[in-house]
Amino acid sequence: MIYKRRIHFYETDAQGIVHHSNYLRLFEEARGEFLRNIGVPYSKLREEGYEVVLLEAYCQFREPILYDQEVNVEINLTEMNRYFFHFSYQVWVEGRLKAAGKTKHCFTREAKIVSIPQKLRDLLACKTNEKN
Repeated sequence: MIYKRRIHFYETDAQGIVHHSNYLRLFEEARGEFLRNIGVPYSKLREEGYEVVLLEAYCQFREPILYDQEVNVEINLTEMNRYFFHFSYQVWVEGRLKAAGKTKHCFTREAKIVSIPQKLRDLLACKTNEKN
């Protein structure tokens, strides 16, 4: 899946470059849209008593991104087992790879790690098999 949006001025630092902390925000936005697109937005999961927890995050910064550039964040579900799932991200601007990253997640209920709900596991498994 590709998530597209334009960079806002407040996301840049004194050098006019996207601040490193905002790459994880881009990943989070893309992840939220990914889940919404398969029919399980965060809001629905929370209504059912689940939280999606970020366990690990990694980002490799390859080239700077500037104010007002349109970014395309390619997100793929790369791995999943009963308890954990992983995404990879590639951030593109005008056909140039600007950053790449990975995140690892789990579900919790009442502050305890629980297995991924079967309905969601089935939806995610289809995305893993499709390779998006």
